[in-house]
Amino acid sequence: MKVLLINPPQTFYQGSEPPAGNLPLGLMHIAATLTNAGYTAEILDAFLGGDSSFQRNGEVINVGLSLEQIKQEITQRKPGIVGIAGPFTSQIGNSVQISSLVKQVDPNILTVVGGPHVSIVPKMFLEEVENVDIVVCGEGEYTMVDVAKAFEGKEELNEVLGIAYRKNGEVNVNPPRPLIKNLDELPYPAYELVDMEKYLSPKKIGYRSFRSRAISMVTSRGCPFNCCFCAVHLHMGREFRAHSSSYVLNHIKHVVEKYDVKNVFFEDDNLTLDLARFEAICDGLIEKKLKIGWETPNGVRADCLNLNLLQKMKKSGCQSVFFGVESGDQQILDNVICKSLDLNRVVEVAKNCRKIGLKAGGFYIIGFPGEKKENMQKTVDFALRLKRDYDVGMHLFMATPSYGTKLYDECKEKGYIGQDLTWNSFAAARQPKGLPLITTGDFTPQEVKDIAARALEEYKKLSLLNHIKNPRKALKTALDQPQLILKYVKNLFN
Repeated sequence: MKVLLINPPQTFYQGSEPPAGNLPLGLMHIAATLTNAGYTAEILDAFLGGDSSFQRNGEVINVGLSLEQIKQEITQRKPGIVGIAGPFTSQIGNSVQISSLVKQVDPNILTVVGGPHVSIVPKMFLEEVENVDIVVCGEGEYTMVDVAKAFEGKEELNEVLGIAYRKNGEVNVNPPRPLIKNLDELPYPAYELVDMEKYLSPKKIGYRSFRSRAISMVTSRGCPFNCCFCAVHLHMGREFRAHSSSYVLNHIKHVVEKYDVKNVFFEDDNLTLDLARFEAICDGLIEKKLKIGWETPNGVRADCLNLNLLQKMKKSGCQSVFFGVESGDQQILDNVICKSLDLNRVVEVAKNCRKIGLKAGGFYIIGFPGEKKENMQKTVDFALRLKRDYDVGMHLFMATPSYGTKLYDECKEKGYIGQDLTWNSFAAARQPKGLPLITTGDFTPQEVKDIAARALEEYKKLSLLNHIKNPRKALKTALDQPQLILKYVKNLFN
């Protein structure tokens, strides 16, 4: 019995950031676990795999295989179960489309959707989407094995933990599955089931093409923190769990030796939470002389990084470090966002990164209920100060109330967002030219957008000035990452 796992195409609006594609890691983890359990698993990456292309339909751009191509693939592969990735609310419509295609091919194929969105709203999703049979909530590896057993009649669906399913027209939500405590028991992602050269090519879609032969890797799960805007713990739990340092080092060695990987992007939500483990990974990279570059595009906590650790990170191959600052106003950080972070520590880390020549960037968010325009300006001023004094990159976002978060609950309760939010509303709000979703008595979406636009203009000027002051550094960047320079020049005139 075959399980086909599909990564759907993605939809973007004009003015969106370019799509950033990489390995479908979630599906690859599930496929490896299914294979170990004796099932035949295949992966169809309809976003980046095969003959993916850009298809423009008015203001909308679809990236990936056409619906007809996907339908042909399903027909030819003849699966008993189709598992569909449902990455984020803004893209969940594509997962729904795939489920309809599956049922057109054969109504008896079991359709299963997993991922962050459906994990948070499983009942609502199944009530809205008729062509999905089962929703997987949370970690999908062992749950999909049990779903396959139930499909074969070896288990009852009501016994499978961590799912919601439809029976006799009613949606049933089973008890949650316990989190996987020992992540080391999981196999490596099923790299052999995808065309690795497609993902390692410098011509692939997305920002990760700025590094040669680069892949993403996730070495830990769970988040014990309580930031109001974040839904990660609703999908992966609050308990921090991690692969051991030896597992991580062996995994890196595996992809370096088998696929000639040159760069790794650690996509963990809390890479540095267990400092002893993280430091052991750095030590191992140095001792084993694993010549890779690595970065932290999801960000790490600045208050975990001292000068000695930063020096060790650089020695082990770290090429840049990003940290989540969120707000440059300590009061907003403490009482609105609920992130326990001392901004003085952020300045200290920025200073140390500049001192040792390690590229750094910060993530910032404005437009929270409880903020006034002057609070947002403090965040902008803080970010620009770090750029001016320590050349820290500024990545500024506008608050988006994702389903299940405290931010969403507050916005709904107080009427700060409309009652008719659609999946496309989230997609449009997240694009640079879109409007935020939140309106309060202190600001409108347009006012938040204007503050962000002025900040970006000032940031571009500082960046240009920095390149003029440091021509050797600018030349090195241009030679190492020409695509990044092209994007930078393009942004200067947008």
